Amino acid sequence: MEASVNKESTKKFPFYSKYTLKENDEANHFNSYFPLQEWWYYNVLFNDKNSDLKDWSLTISIGTFPHTDSLKLVLHDDKEKSYGNIYLKPIGTFKSEGKAVNIKLDSTYAKGQYPNWHVHSDNLKLDDHEIIVDLKFKANSLPMWIIKNTGFNNSSSPLGYYVVMNCDVSGEVFFDGKKHKVKGIGYHDHTWMPMSKNTSSKPKKKLIDFNIWDWICIHFDNGWDAFIGKIHSHQRFDLSNLIPGSICISPGGRKLVECKYFPLEYVEFKDSIIPHLKIPTKIHMKAVKINYSRKSPLTRPFNLDLIYEVENIKECIPRDPPTWIQWETTGKVYGEINESGKKTKLKGWGIMETTSNV
Repeated sequence: MEASVNKESTKKFPFYSKYTLKENDEANHFNSYFPLQEWWYYNVLFNDKNSDLKDWSLTISIGTFPHTDSLKLVLHDDKEKSYGNIYLKPIGTFKSEGKAVNIKLDSTYAKGQYPNWHVHSDNLKLDDHEIIVDLKFKANSLPMWIIKNTGFNNSSSPLGYYVVMNCDVSGEVFFDGKKHKVKGIGYHDHTWMPMSKNTSSKPKKKLIDFNIWDWICIHFDNGWDAFIGKIHSHQRFDLSNLIPGSICISPGGRKLVECKYFPLEYVEFKDSIIPHLKIPTKIHMKAVKINYSRKSPLTRPFNLDLIYEVENIKECIPRDPPTWIQWETTGKVYGEINESGKKTKLKGWGIMETTSNV
């Protein structure tokens, strides 16, 4: 991976660039026309050779929605166990202040501005296994807009989605009372989009809900990173693969190449704890790009062929009775990219999130 970036490195890009990120883009968004759902993700694989909890991984998500606020704190070990969950909180528990990232939900908080963030989270008194994390994230890659630069530094922006694919992460994890020094490679994203308000009070203007998705962040052994995602409305259907999504590949953290149309196929399954649902455990993703742009990090047409195999699963069911479920998984990724006859084998690790209505 290239040397760490800083805020100065983003100033060379024009305001409309997919690599331009401003302080209001990172902050909480408000829109008087319709309600928004919004969340901030911080994922990390503790893969440094000197890290405690070697090859464990962690996901933190702080979210606010029209009907609830939420914290997701999930810790995966290096075998097949996972700890933590999604914890729902009453509306108003989530707090934000000022510009950039300055958000809080009970004792969990995230503060900072690209390229540095401080994240603290815990599930004390919420679960059988206690998790406390205190981590510093430092970006190695440029911020990259998945839905282009739709924020334009406007706090009333209705839709936005950017990722920082590669970060250095270090800090501490307290697991069931024991302290661990940790270090590894991380990922950060921030998303906001419309969501209907499901309450008895008079709703604002109703738009399409987006509550079904597949996304995966990948760190490859050769230093490349990737983000792959598709967002649906209320359900998947037979022609879901015709819906545009995003496969973003960044060979060095400075630029990305993106494919919008691609198949994402569930190949193998495992029974969920919900009787009639199946968890996808092997996913096949393919993409073709007719690419000749000199500005692209990959300057020739290519075929991408990847397999993700789940090794660790956490089933998160935030409501009782269950109406919606989220599978937080980690696993190995392998495949190749073929650039007009030049083949590069790809092998790495990913965190995937898949949701379903019950």
